[in-house]
Amino acid sequence: IESTLGAGGMGLVFKARDLLMEEMKDREPYVAIKVLRPEYQGDQQLLISLQREFRKAQKLSHPNIVGMMDFTRDQASGAVFITMQYLKGKTLGDLIQEKFPNGMPLEKALPIIRGMASALDYAHRQNIIHLDFKPGNVFVCENGDVKVLDFGIAGAGDAKTADQEKTVFNALDLGALTPSYASLEMIEHHSGALGDYQPDPRDDVYALGCVVYEL
Repeated sequence: IESTLGAGGMGLVFKARDLLMEEMKDREPYVAIKVLRPEYQGDQQLLISLQREFRKAQKLSHPNIVGMMDFTRDQASGAVFITMQYLKGKTLGDLIQEKFPNGMPLEKALPIIRGMASALDYAHRQNIIHLDFKPGNVFVCENGDVKVLDFGIAGAGDAKTADQEKTVFNALDLGALTPSYASLEMIEHHSGALGDYQPDPRDDVYALGCVVYEL
């Protein structure tokens, strides 16, 4: 592990060197490691959420979605973690805050908008809904590539496969929600006012509209 890339309420992301890749003389032997904070490592629900994030995102092979590599447990510490594609750049949230607090020129914003929309469209066609789409979960690489991150609370749409029916865990039950980008239905479900809520691609479309307006 070389440095900390980011920190959230429950998890940490580190930059690390993959020693096997280095041994194979790979010019870019770096990966990103996502791990739960030590105080949450014993929380079975959060460990399942991390595994579900990996499983869902691993199925999403798309140029605008971050690539997942492995889900494993460190034998020495017992810590469960995800390894994923290492990206150089900034989150869209940081980019807006640091450089474009009053909005981005249209010609610069359009490629980002297209990348975000393309990623969500692809995920929806795979029957996966992000459910926490926001500027902090969009990464703009130094070369201009746009990558959507963090399918941690992603849900399945109505057309469940037999495999998805076996998954009884719902990460939304953890209370993971960003109100500024959440649809009314998600907020009502979170508050207990809407008991029969079913994740819908339109939840992501609403969030995308909020992000595009902010951008």
